[in-house]
Amino acid sequence: MNNQKQTLNNHRILLALLSVFALVTIGASAFFMRGQFQVNAADATSVAKTVRVQIAVEGMHCSGCASGIKSMLKRTEGVVSAEVSYENKEAVVEYDTERTTTDKILEVITNLGYKANVKG
Repeated sequence: MNNQKQTLNNHRILLALLSVFALVTIGASAFFMRGQFQVNAADATSVAKTVRVQIAVEGMHCSGCASGIKSMLKRTEGVVSAEVSYENKEAVVEYDTERTTTDKILEVITNLGYKANVKG
């Protein structure tokens, strides 16, 4: 009889441990899933606010000029990406409309000594 009580107690302890393990696992999964959904929601939101603009740039004399403009644009708040071509005399800039504007981007290029206008 004593052996049966010990076995029953062992089963209860095992059941309690498994219950705790299950609760911890479910809680951890929910925590990580919640964080994953928040990241994805933020990414989707920022993509929806992004605009791409083509800018004609006059006054560049070499590819070094284009590199300087690109570098300054990439440091500008709200600019997601910037490609500047000396050969095409243009800059293609992708930016977050909630953090900057086309006018501010044109101002950055103008302040470097170049003439900048939105294409088309």
